[in-house]
Amino acid sequence: MISPPLQAEDVSVEWLNESMAAHLGNEKITGFDLDIIGVGEGFMGQLARVTLTTEAQTTPDVIRTSHSVPATIIAKFAAQNEATREMAREQRYYHREIGFYQDIGQDVGIPTPDCYYALHIEESNHFVLLLQDLAPSVPSDQVAGSSKQTSREVIENFARLHATWWNSERLAGLDWAQPLFNTQPISEGLDLMRYSITQAEETGRFDRYPEMKRLMYLLPPLFKMAPPPPFPFTLSHGDLRSDNIFCHSDNGGGFAVIDWQLTGMGQPITDIVRWMTQSISIEDRRETEQDLLRLYHDKLVEYGISDYSFKQMMQDYQLNLVLILVMFTMTMDDIDQSPERAEALFHAMYSRLDAALIDWKVINLLKVLPYLIPFLKLGVWFRSTFTRRNHG
Repeated sequence: MISPPLQAEDVSVEWLNESMAAHLGNEKITGFDLDIIGVGEGFMGQLARVTLTTEAQTTPDVIRTSHSVPATIIAKFAAQNEATREMAREQRYYHREIGFYQDIGQDVGIPTPDCYYALHIEESNHFVLLLQDLAPSVPSDQVAGSSKQTSREVIENFARLHATWWNSERLAGLDWAQPLFNTQPISEGLDLMRYSITQAEETGRFDRYPEMKRLMYLLPPLFKMAPPPPFPFTLSHGDLRSDNIFCHSDNGGGFAVIDWQLTGMGQPITDIVRWMTQSISIEDRRETEQDLLRLYHDKLVEYGISDYSFKQMMQDYQLNLVLILVMFTMTMDDIDQSPERAEALFHAMYSRLDAALIDWKVINLLKVLPYLIPFLKLGVWFRSTFTRRNHG
């Protein structure tokens, strides 16, 4: 067995033939060209497009087949930055994505890339994925902001995804899918939040985003008690933003979703909040937000979700605005922000979130939320118990 490559530069013809054997039929890979792609779009790994050169094997013992070998594939590797890779280990990001593709990637309910090969090396927290090249589909541009048409497509697809995995026992039984908040003790989270606030003060990270800067001081009291588990829960993408959405182009293709490193059990509305506050312009969000939220709820009902009211969904939406604020307030030291596009990308996300926090008057919720958490946990317990009894 050939040792797997740990970075794009280590890929070899011999390893490609071994790892792609189940998909080659009577073909053999004789060469390849490799191009690094996606620079500045993702911060947790390395992507490369591999163009394959193949030829048919004509030896008598090889049965000729009509197997179609892809002309190009996408190779995905762990981050080369060690600090980023260690952060990924703590949150089990790579473990999540490998588990996703191995267990449910092909029947998840919405289009995702085919996976040809998946390997996670626990000791060093490296991984390798060989995935379908989605071209001629093209990724949406997060810095520019996705179109209104793309937003509708995202909302409709994720309503179907969420309904498919709504309170799913199968999902709850998958080790890699356990909620992200369970990966860090609440005391460590509080220490990290305090450090992050101090760092933000010293660096001026939020000087351009006054609402985020004002609200970050209201976040530490939230860490006095562990948050309630997600309920209702579903399969959450966890990083639903434009750069992870592929769309139809003038040359063809269609809708698909990539980058499942943050996936797992989560509140359904979490993905929707991420999309609204990170992937569309402030003006488009203000114009379309209510219509898109109504569309999402209508589609849930259409797919059979009858015990989740629009009112409850809107309450969850506001709570998840706080969770997004918590996430973005935390220090980003361990994320590689060296690509040139990173500054523009973070500005787009921060400025859009800042505007949403103002529009939704999140400061009013933050002032009372520390006192509400025990009641929220009780409410989650009651709803989950009631649901299990009615479906058990």
